[in-house]
Amino acid sequence: MKNNQSSIFKLGSLTLAISSILGSSLLSTAAIAQQSEDEVIEEVVATGTRLKGTATAVMQERQNQAFVADIMGADQIARTGDGDAAAALRRVTGLTLVDGKFIYVRGLGERYSSTQLNGMTVPSPDPTRSVVPLDLFPSSIIESLNVQKSFSPNMPGHFGGGNVNIRTKSIPTEFVFSVSGGAGWNSENSNDGFFYEGGSDDWTGRDDGTRALPSIIASNLAASGSDGFEGDSSRTLAQTQEILNSFNWDIGPESKSAEPDFNLGATLGNRYTFDDDSVLGFLATVSYSNEWSITEEQLGNDIGGGQDNPRFTKYRDMISTEQNVRWSGMFNVGYELNSNHKIELVNMMLHDMRDRLRDGEYFDDSESTIGVEEFSRMDIIFEEREMVSSQLKGTHNFLDIANGVFFDWYAGTSRASREAPDIMEVTYQLFYDDAGALELERIDDTSGTNLNRQYQSLQDESDTYGFNISTPFYGDGYDIEIKAGFDYYEKTRDAVNIDLAIRHFGINDEFKVGNRLYDIFSEENINNPDFYASSTGSSLFQDNTGEGDKYSAASKLTAGYLMVDAFIDKKWRLSGGARWEEFQQISVPFVEHSNEFAAETDEIADSIYNEDDILPSFALTYIASDEMQYRFNISQTLIRPDLRDISTTFFIDPLTEFLVRGSPSLVETELMNIDVRWEWYMSQGNNVSVALFYKDMENPIEMVQFDGGEGVPQLLTANGEEGELYGVEVEFLHDLSFISDSMSNFFISGNMTISDSEVTIGSGDQDSLFSQQAREAYGGTITATITNDQRRLVGHSEWVANLQLGWDSDNGEHSASLVYNSFGERIIAPGVRGFEDGIENPFHSLDFVYTYYPDFNTTVKLKFQNILNEDKEIEQEGLLLRRETVGTGISASVSYDF
Repeated sequence: MKNNQSSIFKLGSLTLAISSILGSSLLSTAAIAQQSEDEVIEEVVATGTRLKGTATAVMQERQNQAFVADIMGADQIARTGDGDAAAALRRVTGLTLVDGKFIYVRGLGERYSSTQLNGMTVPSPDPTRSVVPLDLFPSSIIESLNVQKSFSPNMPGHFGGGNVNIRTKSIPTEFVFSVSGGAGWNSENSNDGFFYEGGSDDWTGRDDGTRALPSIIASNLAASGSDGFEGDSSRTLAQTQEILNSFNWDIGPESKSAEPDFNLGATLGNRYTFDDDSVLGFLATVSYSNEWSITEEQLGNDIGGGQDNPRFTKYRDMISTEQNVRWSGMFNVGYELNSNHKIELVNMMLHDMRDRLRDGEYFDDSESTIGVEEFSRMDIIFEEREMVSSQLKGTHNFLDIANGVFFDWYAGTSRASREAPDIMEVTYQLFYDDAGALELERIDDTSGTNLNRQYQSLQDESDTYGFNISTPFYGDGYDIEIKAGFDYYEKTRDAVNIDLAIRHFGINDEFKVGNRLYDIFSEENINNPDFYASSTGSSLFQDNTGEGDKYSAASKLTAGYLMVDAFIDKKWRLSGGARWEEFQQISVPFVEHSNEFAAETDEIADSIYNEDDILPSFALTYIASDEMQYRFNISQTLIRPDLRDISTTFFIDPLTEFLVRGSPSLVETELMNIDVRWEWYMSQGNNVSVALFYKDMENPIEMVQFDGGEGVPQLLTANGEEGELYGVEVEFLHDLSFISDSMSNFFISGNMTISDSEVTIGSGDQDSLFSQQAREAYGGTITATITNDQRRLVGHSEWVANLQLGWDSDNGEHSASLVYNSFGERIIAPGVRGFEDGIENPFHSLDFVYTYYPDFNTTVKLKFQNILNEDKEIEQEGLLLRRETVGTGISASVSYDF
């Protein structure tokens, strides 16, 4: 079983260093034109109308794309008042936002979409999802968001719903220096929450070591190996006391009133032109925000009682108090020579901290007796997510070679990390007398209950490089460009979860009384021998860490493409070609608390995922006039399992809090995509488009619910047999001058997507891929049957709607927008044992944003969010599987350009 870690580098054809990576595409000739358009966007916004300037420039870029895409510019994002990329993207046609972080494109889950930063793939700091969480990207660094919905050969072949490309701000066209600040409040924060002391550096978004795994425990784990936290029988009481004292016990919690939200930002940039017409420029931007939220949450678990009397056998009703600290920094420097050669270096650091404490009622059908013996539960999670990226890219136009040769290249390195020290959960018993008065409260003495503490760490690293080259050919009635390119991307991951517990029965009863941890685990109590149920305290500790809680994983992608883009008689545009990709991936579990592989070398070699594919794509555009065009696209793409998908290690889904595990035998999903779209671009930026889309999927990757060994709900990542998705999208923008000339300063924009989907799991076929994966995961312990073998795709909404009513004053000093967003019901947790699927209900978001420009340099913004005061709800069988209050947010900000 013991293997040197370096042997992983020699397994099969996969030669990977478990070190860093980043990813993907490049600037093409179209991108060169796009960059010049981006400069136009900045100037139009400064001097023209705020409504039409951005809309016209963005629509022009979309019109010139060979493949179906939707684009949102920086000013459009500012107008809706969205603070990050995730919130902004929910305004794009056919996109829905899940968990505040992840985008579903055309109803397909986040695994069916890919995310790029300036055309390059970036690693994810979220261990539960395959794509980078988009709330990491503040809107202050975003120039535009490009969502391409039809596949082109110069894009990654991992393509389902679409590709999201976050394009950050580049070097400015002139000197820029601006500062901004703002404050906000939420209606839910008028109530007090419960919180704890934390570390002295929490305001920076970093833990100062208060929550870190104590060094004495780390050394004990390293020395004991698979014996774990319990240690051996020779441990003395003094050693037990020393270990227990090393934990952070400065945890109440105590009553907490929320502080107002605030944010700060600054941007500095300039551009220098030299005598030889070369240009050197830079842009630096920083931002910081600190936000508090107090919400009410309800969480159901383990549905039972049969179809006649469904009920959750476990549920929680609690108050959640959360602090979020976000900061970012970006520094770009670029050099241009004669407008034909440009090199740019983009450096970026994004950091996000979430510190949440939940406290409230916990009901267990097998233990609770209302009014006699009840329970409460408190849990804490503190996590830091960070992404650091450096991207170097260049574009070169060699106009004196043939008809011109255009070459662009890129290289990037990134790392993403997640640190979650001291995730904690503790349960209390509450006893009442006959009159209903609380008689006694203590930490839960029920058999098998513990105070749990977990220490999690994840490090993703990635490297990427590639290039594109193209050359045009001209003739009578035709204009053809031939493009070719190469992409390389590799990513490695190291993840660790240490799961420790303090057994309640290891503490004598008289010391368990109370509901504040700093009282129960005071230094005085810990140092008192009577605190312990045994003379040495040997029964106090338990180690729940298992094989695979520590794992290393790696993936590598090598790709090349060839495509042709041709204009015929200025009426027809034909674009297409093929992409070749070779993909390799492996995930290797370790024995707990060691550097030993939990599998033999041959087993590891057999587990290597190795596929190569050729992916064709064809797009046809008929240009009826300067204003109107028709598009058709057909392509073949695929969705590959992620590193987490092929791991057998359990993790907690943040939306349902179910346990989730992967399947080592997962295979890729193959998709055929068809898109048809009609676009009409009118004067003054008015436009309308209608699109039809269809996707046929073989072996779709889905989440399927099971009951675990003790009835705990679990989600298995597995392959279904087949699936399909189809629908229609409508998008429009128009001023209201057609009603009356007095309404010309008003505009209305919006989009609507109506679609349907169906997936067949194959649970009734013992020879299906799903059944094989279920047997591998659970063997003979499967105790539940899937309710709906045929159903909609998990996460798919049958409709998505956005609507915006905007106004600009005649003098340009005022603007306002009323913005609406909503989505239809979507499956979150597939049902079992005859119970229906867990459904997330529609969330109707209505926001109002008012902006005042008192002078050319100053911007004042007032924002009201969730005016309807909607709550987020997930239901199953008419019961609340999850409910979270959101509240109405009010914020104001001021920015000044020097």
